[in-house]
Amino acid sequence: MNVIPPASPVFNKEMEEAAINALRNERYILGESVDKFEEEFARYVGTDYAVSVSSGTNALHLALLAANLNVGGEVITPASSYIATANSVLHANGTPIFCDINDEYLIDTTKISGKISKRSRGIMPVHLYGHPVDLDEINGIAEKNNLFVIEDCAQSHGTIYKGKMTGTFSDAGCFSFYATKNMTVCGDGGMITTNDENIADKIKLLRNHGQFPKDVHTLIGYTARLNTVNAAIGRVQLKHLPKWVEERRRVAKKYIEFLSDVKEIVLPPGDSKDKKPSFHLFEIKTKKRDELINFLKDNKIICLIHYPTPIPYQPIYKKLFGYNEGTFPRSEELSAQAMDLPMFPELKDDQIKYISEKIHEFFDR
Repeated sequence: MNVIPPASPVFNKEMEEAAINALRNERYILGESVDKFEEEFARYVGTDYAVSVSSGTNALHLALLAANLNVGGEVITPASSYIATANSVLHANGTPIFCDINDEYLIDTTKISGKISKRSRGIMPVHLYGHPVDLDEINGIAEKNNLFVIEDCAQSHGTIYKGKMTGTFSDAGCFSFYATKNMTVCGDGGMITTNDENIADKIKLLRNHGQFPKDVHTLIGYTARLNTVNAAIGRVQLKHLPKWVEERRRVAKKYIEFLSDVKEIVLPPGDSKDKKPSFHLFEIKTKKRDELINFLKDNKIICLIHYPTPIPYQPIYKKLFGYNEGTFPRSEELSAQAMDLPMFPELKDDQIKYISEKIHEFFDR
C-alpha cells in the first residue's frame, strides 16, 4: 500500500489549458474569466450575486465591511474554527465574541442569545468541516435582535441545509478556494455570495481600491481581486464540484459503515432530513488521538489535526482579550481529541477499508 495522504488536490490537463488560455488571451486582473466564474458560482449556489476576491479571509473581511460593521461592533462566532474567522472581525475593526460549540462541532445556538449585548452587530456561524449549522435558529435570533448574519462557508462547498446550499440563507456567504478545499483555484481565492445588490456592489468597490469608474475612488478599498488565471481554473473545478461532493459523501458513508462498531471513537454526523454535509474533512474524536495518528503514520496513513488550539487560546487572543482555559470546554475537547482521516474524492474503497482495518487493529491491541 502506497502512502495515503490527507488530501489530494486535482489539477488536470483541462485546468492547465484553461489557465494557459487565460494568460494568453485575457487581462491578468479582472478578465473575462472572473465575470464568468462569478456568474457560474452564483448559479451553482443559488444566489443572485457572487463576487470573487483574493482569499476566503478577504471574503469574510469585505463582507463584514459591506454589512456596515462599526468600530468596536461585536460579532458572535464559534471558538472552534480556523483563526481567519475571528481575524476577519478584527480586520474590520470589530470585536469577536466567542461562543462554544455543540456535539456536531458547530456553534451552539442555545448559547448565542447569552452573548448578545448592546454592542452586538452580527453573527458569523461556521459550517465547520462541511457540516451545516442550524441556520433557521440563527436567523431567528438575528432577526429578533436586528443583527446581520454572515456564513463562513470556507469548508462547505456543496453542503445542503433544508434543500438549499449553504451561502444562501444570510446577508452573505463567504467561500475559500484554498488548495485543499472541496474545490480550489490552485492558489488563494475566495467568493462572497448574496442576494443583496447593495452588498455585492460595495464588495466590488472594496476589492478594487474603492474605484469605479477608473480613477474615481468613493471608498477606502483594498487590493483583494481574484487573478484571472485563478478564476479560469476555478471555472473548470466548479464543473466537477457536484461529482466531487458526491464522492466525498461516498467516502464518508464507507467510513461510518466500517467504523461504527469502534466504541473508542466518535464519528461525525452523517446525512439527516435537513442536513447534507459535504465532508470537507472527515473528523473523528478519540482520547487516544495522538497515539492513533502516530500508529496510522507508521502504516502509511497520514492524518492531520484541525485545529489543535481553540481560537481564544491562541497567544495573540490571550494577549488581546485575556481568555483562560476552561471558558469553552466543548471547543477544548474537540481540539484535544479531533483528527481527520484521509478525505478526497479519489479515495478508493480498498483504501478506506485498509484505513478502517488499521484503526480497528490499533484499538484491538
